Amino acid sequence: MVHRTRPLNGDFGLCIENVRPDDLADPAFRARAYDQWLAHGGLLALRGEALSTLSPDQLVNWAEAFGLVEETAQSGREGMTVSGYPILRIGNARDNDGKLVSVLLQAPSLASDEDIRYNPDTRRPIWHTDSTFRERPPIGSVFHCRIAPPTGAATLFSDMRRGYESLSPQERQRLETLEAVCSLAHHDKKINSYSPSYPVLTPEQRAENPPQRVPLVLCHPITGQPALYGLNSSTCAIVPTGAEIDQEDLDQWDLEGVEDDSVMIWRDLLPRVTAPEFTVKWEWQAGDVVVWDNRSTIHAGTGFDFQKHEREMWRLTLAEERPAPA
Repeated sequence: MVHRTRPLNGDFGLCIENVRPDDLADPAFRARAYDQWLAHGGLLALRGEALSTLSPDQLVNWAEAFGLVEETAQSGREGMTVSGYPILRIGNARDNDGKLVSVLLQAPSLASDEDIRYNPDTRRPIWHTDSTFRERPPIGSVFHCRIAPPTGAATLFSDMRRGYESLSPQERQRLETLEAVCSLAHHDKKINSYSPSYPVLTPEQRAENPPQRVPLVLCHPITGQPALYGLNSSTCAIVPTGAEIDQEDLDQWDLEGVEDDSVMIWRDLLPRVTAPEFTVKWEWQAGDVVVWDNRSTIHAGTGFDFQKHEREMWRLTLAEERPAPA
């Protein structure tokens, strides 16, 4: 069957349709997919009925076309992976004893496409870049849909290359002097406040995961394009590059899940950079595989009726770039 491609929003995002599992192992297909991923702002989707039978090995192998796959589970999530693989389950999947074995995020459902744009009153959707709280933030992620609910649970993406380009020269210059303070403990406590099943760090885990700093404008190491960066539920403050942080402030951000007023620098941008001209709404079907680049996109999950319907997503993290060819 011949592949079909369709753009998702101008030059942001590309979907390849009629994909079969064997395609994912084909060197030529993998090389083209990687090039298209970079060319379309770091958002590539695969769709094909046969992909619903992908094995963990096939998914890991596919992810390796885009980067080195992270092999260890993140703190507090060790019991929510596919056994024997670095694949995190997301949704409401349970084991035979009824125990939740996936990360369940209880996000609001979209009432309409108008809800895609960030609402400063509700602070929803929760637009973010993944894992900026790490010493070396991952370059991207791979999502695979195993079970999709009949409605809801779309994933939203926004193009931070174009978001950056839309700013005035004065705004760009200001943001280039700032960095985000990102803490895993703050991240988990914040999410736990509205999604109680979400785990929080122990004191020992908090000590093992100190806050990190990332720039608000990141130049992509492969394409060279600058993009807005550093927004995550872990972002507890925005400061001038190199500024010192008071430990009392950090304790409040980490243990209470509250963020500093300086984060409004990013939040004030969000309604603008999540406007329709920048965004994609991906509505999942069983078998879909989506790869996104954290260095040029932000994304947000949306809710579904988890008490009536089942959802299971498999997620792989791309830790860093692929090694250069010999």
